[in-house]
Amino acid sequence: MNEPVDLDRINIVFHVYEMQAAGPVIKYYGEPKVDSKTLFATLWNEFAERGYDVELKREHGEFVLLATPISDADDKKHINVILAIATALAIMLTGAVLFYDVNPFTEPFLIYKGLPFAAAVMFVLGSHELAHYLVAKRRGMRASLPFFIPLPLISPIGTLGALIKLKGAIPDRKSLFDVGVAGPLVGLAAAVAVTIVGFLLPPIAAGPSQAQTIAFGTPLLFALIEKVVPTTSIGTHPVAFAGWIGMLITSLNLLPVGQLDGGHVARALSGEKTAYISAAVPLVLMATGVYYSLSGLNGEMLLFWGFFTLFFAAGGHPQPINDMKKLDTKRVVLGIIAFGLCVACFTPIPLQA
Repeated sequence: MNEPVDLDRINIVFHVYEMQAAGPVIKYYGEPKVDSKTLFATLWNEFAERGYDVELKREHGEFVLLATPISDADDKKHINVILAIATALAIMLTGAVLFYDVNPFTEPFLIYKGLPFAAAVMFVLGSHELAHYLVAKRRGMRASLPFFIPLPLISPIGTLGALIKLKGAIPDRKSLFDVGVAGPLVGLAAAVAVTIVGFLLPPIAAGPSQAQTIAFGTPLLFALIEKVVPTTSIGTHPVAFAGWIGMLITSLNLLPVGQLDGGHVARALSGEKTAYISAAVPLVLMATGVYYSLSGLNGEMLLFWGFFTLFFAAGGHPQPINDMKKLDTKRVVLGIIAFGLCVACFTPIPLQA
């Protein structure tokens, strides 16, 4: 059974004159001493740390703090597992076709060749989302397990990535920042490790493949690793390409737009002013995409991401319960570093046929 919050803590902002327990649900009848925003900013963590959601209601003219145990019983975890398996298979199929020219219809038993590529990509994506999940749980926030999104052959990597779903309120800017920045930093660390391993692996023994007909844009960080690591391949090994994908995903996720990771970080850093940046970024991406396309370069991906992020920007960003307390200097510096890594991982033309 969840431990109830100490009445002395509640009475600081809400004078309790009666308390009732109906099974796991606890009702505190009383009078607020402060406005609702301050009340929730004060009490939310107290209840969340003890496993409760809390809301302020009126019953028959009386104010009631309603504390309800947080439950994950409605989460259908088998869906997360099925999607993860489907995504791994989709990436493996795409890797086999892209790097080994495997025909999945005439050579279905050769699809296994894409397994190293799939394992590397799933490791990067899984690390990213698991970091979000664990930090959210640590901050008392409700979060789903990762949802992987399979898209075989249509997507150049066999997936549209993965996401977790945050449920309920965001307590403060610090929690928003920590959840937002954790995924990209851990995911990027995984991508760097995968890139180094890919460079150290011997070149794949295969004839001409679809991957060799595509020019890949090189992010600064990828180029730096290529100079430092004594490579035995030319960087097109499937595992090295998985590291390249991880860097691309990191840069896109760190765009300061809406509910992307970069949007979370920017919102935590600068508050409601982030809305102006969030609105401008999609327009810049689309304008740059048009410019590249008119110049005979591949601007389609920038156009796609411009339109895609436009929907994120239009959706806005949820306001933390405690939106007044600003971030400490350590987190501000880390946020600046995170956006610097976004630049280091970004390439304006990822793919050029």
